[in-house]
Amino acid sequence: MSRILHELRGPNPGPTLVGLGGVHGNEPAGVEALVEVGEELSEAGLLRGEFVALLGNVPALSAGVRFVHRDLNRMWDDPDPGADSEGEQLDALRTELRRIRDRSRGPIFLVDLHTTSGDGPPFTVLGDTLANRSMALALPVPMVLGLADAVPGTLIESLDTAGVASVAFEAGRHDDPESTRRSADALRVLVSWLAMSRNRVEYARGARQRLAAAGNGFPSAVRLVHRHSLESTDEFRMKGGLRSFQEVERGQVLARQAGRPVRAPTSGRLLLPLYQESGSDGFFMGQPIKRSWLRLSAALRRRRMDRLLRFLPGIRPDRVSPVGAVASFEVHPLIRRIFFPSLFRLLGYRARPLDDGRYLLVRRLEPAELASREG
Repeated sequence: MSRILHELRGPNPGPTLVGLGGVHGNEPAGVEALVEVGEELSEAGLLRGEFVALLGNVPALSAGVRFVHRDLNRMWDDPDPGADSEGEQLDALRTELRRIRDRSRGPIFLVDLHTTSGDGPPFTVLGDTLANRSMALALPVPMVLGLADAVPGTLIESLDTAGVASVAFEAGRHDDPESTRRSADALRVLVSWLAMSRNRVEYARGARQRLAAAGNGFPSAVRLVHRHSLESTDEFRMKGGLRSFQEVERGQVLARQAGRPVRAPTSGRLLLPLYQESGSDGFFMGQPIKRSWLRLSAALRRRRMDRLLRFLPGIRPDRVSPVGAVASFEVHPLIRRIFFPSLFRLLGYRARPLDDGRYLLVRRLEPAELASREG
C-alpha cells in the first residue's frame, strides 16, 4: 500500500494543502475521501499550488485496527519513537512531511482527517493560533479549542511548532457513510478557500452547504474544560446513546468505571464519548464560546497586546523558554487567579504549574513569528 495517494502540482506557485487520512487504522473514511477528491482535482487540474494526499498508519489500515502497538497520534512529541510498527510509521511520515516542506512554493496547510467511535456532528480540533483559526473558520462546522493542548503528542501540535497551519477534522462515526462525504467536503472547501482550483466557488458550494447543514444547531465554538483520561479501557463503559456536542448536566451519569458511576463534573457539551475498545480518553467536556469573544481575541493578538503583560506585577518573561515555538511568561499564582482565564486566554496563553508554585504562561507562536525567528 503506497503512502502517497495523490501528489498534484499546479502550473502556478501557491499554497500546499496536505490531506492525511488513516492515522488511526480503524478510520478509513478520510482515506476514501482523499482518493475521491484527488481524482476530482486530477481531472479538473489545479490552478496553483500543490495537493498531496497521504496515508497515516499503513499497517494499521491494512489490518483495520486503530494501531498495531501504540497510538500514532500520541507520539509526535517523541524525538526517538523506537523501532516498532508505529515508530517506523512516524519516521516515514516525518520524512515525507519534510520533503513536502522542502519543495513547497508557498505556505503549507494540513488537514488531519479522523472519525469517532460515537455519533455527532462534524467538527474541527486545533491549536489556538490565528492561522489555525482561519483554517478552521473556513469550514462551516463547530471548532473545539483547548483539546489539542490537553492531549499530548498529536500531529497538529507538532505542526504548530513547525509553523504549519493545521486542523484535525472529525467527520462523524467510523462506520457512517456520511463520514466519507463530510471528509471529502472538508477537502473541497479548503481547496476553494485556498483558491487552488478553477471555478473555486462552484466547486465547493454544495460541499459548504452540506457541512453547514450537518453543523446546524450546534455551538460554532467550544472550549475544553474537562478531560476524563484513562489508564485502561478494560473497566470503562460509556453509557449508550450519547453523542458529541450533546448537552449534559452536572452530575449526570455518563459512564461506569470499575463498577462505579462516572458523572459529568460540570454542565456543558459532551465531546468524543468512547465507544471502542482502545483509547486513552473516556470523554471530554466543553463550554460554548461566543463569536464576539473570538473576534476580540483575534483583534488583541493581531495588535500583539501580550507585549504589555510584562508590565503587570508578578509577571516576568520566562528565562528559558520550554520550546522555541512558544512565547512564555512566569506568573505569580495570585495574578494567575485574577487574570486567567479571561485576559490570558484572550491573548492565547495557557497555564502550566511550575515546581516553585508559580505558573508558566505559554502561547503558540504564529507561523509568521516562527519564520521571523528562523530568519
